[in-house]
Amino acid sequence: MRRNSEEFEELLAKVVLTISARDLRDTDLESVSDPFCVVSVMTVGPITTKKWKEIGRTEKKLRLQRRVGPWRYVGKTEVINNCLNPDWATKIELTYAFEEQQKLQFEVFDYAKSGKPTRLGGANVLLHEIVGAKYNRVTVPLIEEGKRYGSITVTAEEMGSGRQESVYFMCSATKLDRKDFLGKCDPFLKISRINWDNTLQLAYRTRYREQNLNPKWKPFEVHIDQLCYGDKNRPFLIECYDWDQDGNHDLVGSCTTTVNRLTSGDDVSLSLIHEKKARKSRKYVDSGQLHFHKVYCWLDFTFLDFVQGGTELDFTVAIDFSLSNLPLNDPSSLHRIGPGTANQYETAIRAIGEICQFYNASKVFNGFGFGAKLPKSDQTLYNFPLNIETGEPRCDGVDGLVKSYRSALRHVILSGPADFAPTIRFAAQRAASLPANGSKYSVLLILTNGIIADMERTKEQVVKASSLPLSVIIVGVGYDSFDEMKVLDSDNQLLSWHGRFAKRDIVQFVQMRNFLPPHRHLNEEELTDARENLAKEVLQEIPIQLTSYMKSRGIYPLSYRNGASEFTPQPRSTDSSATSSPMISPRHTTAERRISPLARLGSAQPTGRPMSYTDTPPLSAPPLSNQRFGSPSRVRRRLPQIPGEQLNQMHIY
Repeated sequence: MRRNSEEFEELLAKVVLTISARDLRDTDLESVSDPFCVVSVMTVGPITTKKWKEIGRTEKKLRLQRRVGPWRYVGKTEVINNCLNPDWATKIELTYAFEEQQKLQFEVFDYAKSGKPTRLGGANVLLHEIVGAKYNRVTVPLIEEGKRYGSITVTAEEMGSGRQESVYFMCSATKLDRKDFLGKCDPFLKISRINWDNTLQLAYRTRYREQNLNPKWKPFEVHIDQLCYGDKNRPFLIECYDWDQDGNHDLVGSCTTTVNRLTSGDDVSLSLIHEKKARKSRKYVDSGQLHFHKVYCWLDFTFLDFVQGGTELDFTVAIDFSLSNLPLNDPSSLHRIGPGTANQYETAIRAIGEICQFYNASKVFNGFGFGAKLPKSDQTLYNFPLNIETGEPRCDGVDGLVKSYRSALRHVILSGPADFAPTIRFAAQRAASLPANGSKYSVLLILTNGIIADMERTKEQVVKASSLPLSVIIVGVGYDSFDEMKVLDSDNQLLSWHGRFAKRDIVQFVQMRNFLPPHRHLNEEELTDARENLAKEVLQEIPIQLTSYMKSRGIYPLSYRNGASEFTPQPRSTDSSATSSPMISPRHTTAERRISPLARLGSAQPTGRPMSYTDTPPLSAPPLSNQRFGSPSRVRRRLPQIPGEQLNQMHIY
């Protein structure tokens, strides 16, 4: 029987693996092993030429890539220090092919700070065995040099590419019991799903808070299927532990709750109970209180969801007129405009503005300058409008912005120093005045030659602005090293100022000379390509920054809040004073569901979960419809994976 490309896709599914191990051998001389697990896959069995012709060239190429080499690396877990019975929180994702035998290899290693890690044991198992086992879970021995050293347990659950749901938590604790003899407590949370057979599966683990009886943990999210099988009335377990360096963490207390009770506000604070203490003493009350400041359900909305729903980008452009750009009469000045040619400032304005203008119905930019003196003034000014004659920052379109920039060049006197803090503070004040319903998001574009005079105050303003609907794009013009700008663009870790960390990364820095070398003539084709590449690099982080802000505030796309069953573009208002929309309960989008390969296997996982139930309003976000699908093969969200280059530096203590 011939199969077309669409039918072939039905034979593929995305699965996520949850891994734990027990009774590992200890290879450390001074402490206990620090295990992590590496997962590889090998496809077994030939594939006929006839099948290749049926699935098409593109799919054939992908399948051939999967079959190169005997074993293909899939992923690895985090390192857990001093532990012989690890429950790894990292989920491993791979593609399940119904008609192929896929052999998985699990290798457990003892992490070494220097030198090669020591292999503690390995196990091979077919993916079909896991998905066909009871509860989609198998336990197999770990073998090393012909001897058994503990066991490994693997659970496989299907996920898909559809819109998925997770639960967002902001929580803290107060009055925790003292667990350390000379100190206080180093608490962390373990959130576990209660499986169908009443066993526990780790869903999430927080970092510990050192020496703190009243900790506040960073916000986190857990996929709803990992938390409670998607059943918002199904209890899950929260445990609070005191971290110990030797790996023997002490239980502070635990509690159970449900998603519906948290989102409805029924469980705002819960007592952490230590069962042994409760049985020993009638006077025992609790071991502390766990507080939920914000809990809501979140779908993995994209940048386009918000744009199509009516969210507009409010653009502000700030141009550096400090003397470090060199005087205008100097041939090497970065502001010098030759006959028939544009300088790098003007080129950057056009390259970025031509894309940004389409995300605002009015196509209006707010143009400002900083680091210059105006006529009849001896004071260096910051945030002065480019339209100096009218005193208005409004610039209509890209041409209006370029015209205002050239007009400003005829009036300003280059001065200094180039302070960034006033500009960022001004943009933050503007962002704070935007409607709270997510209809507007502010973007600040700073064009500068990179010599910053107030680095510490700038870091302070960026950290303070990180909780606002604001992104800061810095384009470096000229030959400066831009080392300070690279610090502000904190891609590897969040920016900090005097021990206070930014809520999220809001700064993107790009060196313009990587695309348009200064004082080099480019032909029209080279210039067009350079502008496109520059704009792509500059704007690539805005979608992530916008969605991360919306998620932190629990803001849904406007059309979704208005109860649309499908996303439909909303008419954009040219009025800058947008009004807030009522928070109406949204509904899930309905889509045709296919019978998945896992469902065809007849998995033993129970399917008796309720089809629908009634939601109550959550604390700070509109409720999602609770309608779920009885089949265990419903579409699931792609779970986040930890970047491989960061894994060796990531430890769970």
